[in-house]
Amino acid sequence: MKVWILVLSLVQFPLFAQQTDYHFREPIKPRIISTDSSATIDEILDLANDGVFEKAEAVGVAKRKYIYWLELDFDSYHDILEEMDSIYLYPGNLEVSTLYIISGSGLDSMNLTRLGKNDLQKATFPINEYVGIAKRNFFEPNKLYIKAHFYRATPNLDSRLLYFSDPDSHRIFSGFISHASFKNQVLAYFFLGVAAVLMVFNLILFFYMKEKQYFFYGGFLLFQLIYFSQISPFLASYFGFGNLAFFFWLSTIAQILINLFYLLFIRYFLEFPKFLPVFDRIVIAVALLLIALVVLNSGLIMTNPYQLFQARLMDYHQYFMASFAFGGVIYLWLRYPGNLKYFVIAGTLVFTTGALMTMFLLELKFMVTASAIESTIFALGLSYKIKVISQEKRIAEKNAYQTKLGALRAQINPHFIFNSLSSIQYLINTEQKEAALSYLSKFSKFVRQVLENSIDVHVNLEKEIELLKVYLDLESLRFDHAFHYEIEVPEHLDLSFFEVPMLIVQPFVENAIKHGLMPKQERDRRLWVRFIEEEDFIRCEIEDNGIGRKRAQELSGKSKHRPSRGMELTAERLRMQAKGERESSIKIEDLGQGTKVTIKLNKQ
Repeated sequence: MKVWILVLSLVQFPLFAQQTDYHFREPIKPRIISTDSSATIDEILDLANDGVFEKAEAVGVAKRKYIYWLELDFDSYHDILEEMDSIYLYPGNLEVSTLYIISGSGLDSMNLTRLGKNDLQKATFPINEYVGIAKRNFFEPNKLYIKAHFYRATPNLDSRLLYFSDPDSHRIFSGFISHASFKNQVLAYFFLGVAAVLMVFNLILFFYMKEKQYFFYGGFLLFQLIYFSQISPFLASYFGFGNLAFFFWLSTIAQILINLFYLLFIRYFLEFPKFLPVFDRIVIAVALLLIALVVLNSGLIMTNPYQLFQARLMDYHQYFMASFAFGGVIYLWLRYPGNLKYFVIAGTLVFTTGALMTMFLLELKFMVTASAIESTIFALGLSYKIKVISQEKRIAEKNAYQTKLGALRAQINPHFIFNSLSSIQYLINTEQKEAALSYLSKFSKFVRQVLENSIDVHVNLEKEIELLKVYLDLESLRFDHAFHYEIEVPEHLDLSFFEVPMLIVQPFVENAIKHGLMPKQERDRRLWVRFIEEEDFIRCEIEDNGIGRKRAQELSGKSKHRPSRGMELTAERLRMQAKGERESSIKIEDLGQGTKVTIKLNKQ
């Protein structure tokens, strides 16, 4: 039904406007004078008879210390009034106000104060709240008088218009909204829709990530939604707009809670406890002050919604928060490290500027526009922070990965050294001096290359193959050339382009020689190491024509052959390099004669 009201307002309003019999929301500009004391209606009527209202100068912006009297002169609508027995007057929000009329017994009055008990009649839209006035209740000639006192708002009274309708037009049109109102609400609905989506998104992030910044930003958007809902009666009805006293309290404390949640959001967004601990204590103190202000305002509004102290308290709150915002922006600019501060500085300046413009110009559209821009800025800021956190996490994981690889490699390198030293000892003990010297020369070359590359976790494939050749030469000397080896690399493969973990192939080669080839009785002992390029990885095959795994297990006297410590460490390094891939990087095949091990090296 509500949607149809919006549509009909666009379709039917121009049609009825062409019918001169209907007079809906006809404007009337009041003449206004101000007094610094509570003058009586009789005194005002005397002033009116003396022509004071006709001679009145512009009063400008309403001041709280004055009481204003409005004279509504319907003389220009004389012909229209001739057709009516009564009118419906729409006073709008005149705060504490009274309408004076003529009654059978003399003077009478009607309470127009919206909050609390009054004589206003409800309409579909609160803007169309009205009082019915018969023509016989008018002062001569066709005049009405209103007394108003402004405690909260300070409107420009020189541009203030009141409106009236005939009863029939009111019944037809009071459920419609004007084109101007519709245009204003389009912006409001757009922003409120975006704010609602961002609010839900941030609350989901909070429940998923358990980070308080998302909770406070979601709360900030929620209270913005409540405060700006007053633009649209439809939306405001969901927040208690039907009970104006309750909605007034809610929208008032929403202004404070907007600042409170915004402040706490920035505290966690920029991590003040970590980066600015002194400023963080100031922020906490301001947050406690805002909480106290919520409690104090609630008590004052429940006692009397129209109190000068309460109105001034809200003004001081806005001045203080604006000053704190600008001071905080300067402090962040000078002291906060990193780029996140620029999102806060931009968002705060835009939001505070919009709030101040709304406060002084009394146009909520400035704050709505500023809030829309601010929400966009902080949406980008949150996205940027998520990106930064993700990058920092990846860097931390990479550092941890490199540290662990270094620790694993530190365990492997002594393994080589001990084996090599035992081989040199064996050659010396058996008086194979030339072999010992050759072995020692190659061993020193091997150790030198390992030490030269000890800083790097990875080496290029060319360096890995070079180290592997030196190691195989050492083993060949150790076993008196008891085996032959071949390293096969495709000619087109650029060995310097790909990086692999250093000494990743050596443990498999060592295992093939020790457990596959050397126990073999025949002299034909061969080892092949092949590097084959695949689309996403380098496949390395270590194949021997030794005795095979089953025979090796029998010779070791164990039912199940236990891999060497070097093999276990290398398998762990490959799992880390695979970065969580489910498929194993190592595949072992039993051949008719010997064993083939295939390892997958991800391209780096």
